[in-house]
Amino acid sequence: MFGSYISIGEKRLSFREIFTEYYPSLHHFAFKILKNKHDAEDVVQDAFIGIWEKKPSFPNTVSFRAYLYLTVRNKALDVLKKRNPIYLETIPFEPIEQEVNSVVREEAFRLLDEAIEKLPAKTRDVLMLSLKGMSVKEVADELNISVNTVKTLKQRAYKFLKENCAYLLLLIKLVV
Repeated sequence: MFGSYISIGEKRLSFREIFTEYYPSLHHFAFKILKNKHDAEDVVQDAFIGIWEKKPSFPNTVSFRAYLYLTVRNKALDVLKKRNPIYLETIPFEPIEQEVNSVVREEAFRLLDEAIEKLPAKTRDVLMLSLKGMSVKEVADELNISVNTVKTLKQRAYKFLKENCAYLLLLIKLVV
């Protein structure tokens, strides 16, 4: 099973690489929706089995990640529907959908925080102070660095986040 490859853009990644990299965050995501460890495991495993069977190719990492999270989200909603169909028939589905959307947003921000933590310390400091509303001059004064250094580090931070977190925008847009 782990000998198969998935095409993501120009890369061919082994199924094992993909599973190892994405399983923990997808399991966390499914667990937040389902509140049950075993159901979350089943949902994520079903998503990976679907990828294994179909062996789809993706134009880029962004579309692959979006596909993974949407697949897990939809499978988790199916589990919720099967768990208590009578309850779902007697109330509108919107409260459950709102809760799932809240989980999607929370997961997107958790993954964004993880990405920010991967930035070099000084770059991360510049980004965090900028996100707090400080001007370039204020950040430079606070960190005792030049204004040009602040601009450069800020630009690098945004470039990194754009390249590594664009899929999070897709997740957030799905629930807004």
